[in-house]
Amino acid sequence: MFRRLESGLPDDPRFPADLKELGYFVNEKDEVRSIEDPKAYFQYFLTKNDRVNDLHREAMNGAIRNIVAERLNNLGLEIIRLPLGAKATERNIPIFVSKEIKSKKRILVLFYDEQQDLGVFSQRILLGKGGINQGSAIDLVKYVQSMRSSSSTDMDDSPAIILANTGQLRWWRRGKKAVSQMSWYTLPSNSLVDPPYEFDAEKNTVPDNRNIAEHVEYVFNHVITELTNPDSKLEIIGVSGGAVEVSVFLEKDENWKKWKPKLLAFASIASYYSPNEITNEDFRKWLINRGRAYIISPEPCGFFLAGPDGSEEISPRGLPTFSLGEPFYNENILPVGFKAIIDWFEEVANDSSYVNPKFFRLEEKDKGKDTNITQPCS
Repeated sequence: MFRRLESGLPDDPRFPADLKELGYFVNEKDEVRSIEDPKAYFQYFLTKNDRVNDLHREAMNGAIRNIVAERLNNLGLEIIRLPLGAKATERNIPIFVSKEIKSKKRILVLFYDEQQDLGVFSQRILLGKGGINQGSAIDLVKYVQSMRSSSSTDMDDSPAIILANTGQLRWWRRGKKAVSQMSWYTLPSNSLVDPPYEFDAEKNTVPDNRNIAEHVEYVFNHVITELTNPDSKLEIIGVSGGAVEVSVFLEKDENWKKWKPKLLAFASIASYYSPNEITNEDFRKWLINRGRAYIISPEPCGFFLAGPDGSEEISPRGLPTFSLGEPFYNENILPVGFKAIIDWFEEVANDSSYVNPKFFRLEEKDKGKDTNITQPCS
């Protein structure tokens, strides 16, 4: 009988989280390209070994995370660690918050997809056509900061921003940092063939932020409550699981009574929350008047798809439902169409009595014509 000693197992490869060392650069279009072949985007299939490919991709993601974080910091956003007051070496979940948030009258809060890193929207865009700014929160933040309310005399009354972190809710104790589920499976191992680390629901999570529901609750009841102006108003964007948990949180009677006076509008993107779960009738009416849902659709950006009760083709979402011009991938919806959402938020903010108008969809005469809309909303 033979056995293979641990010392004889193949080493777990290490890749630097640096674009240049990985063989890539950022071109004039802000797109990540290969140094060897400037026409080529990031190549995942480095070898036939999935573990090696995943580790290589994680190194690339790490390099991109650093670039995104630096650019967000240059735009006036800073890292705040949850629970509030936690040190970098203690168990914590990082979020991005505008430095001047206490003085702002409006706060935009984003609860993104549970699969993405902090500040990252779409890997497909970020590492492909579109580039880093569009595939991350950078372009959205820039657009929000360009907003000025016509009814205000303030020099800068653009909303402050909170980027919640619904994706990186696992705590890597040895590395002392929060990671996503994808990153968890690429943590350093003793050998190339070792299984992933076992996940402990207590030791590998952060108190009060152990899952998306707890994180959403903590952001509302602690971050917003303690860091913002008591008179400020909230504009909420939720994506996928983030949208679901925001809906679940606000639907509860005690939460709704507390937060309704502060809410301006809610954009629900790629949500799987069913209106059948709503028992709070006041919340249901508010969603119809101040909420909008956005889903993948080949229709142009801003195209009305269905009312709160849905249609023959579209399931009910409890809100008026629209397209943002993204026909294929949920993760691309916000980076492709965020301008339409922010413009709508501006419309709501400038009208204290705002309610959604009654939308009607006229049946198209030429149903046979294919539409392929992939350009960002302008």
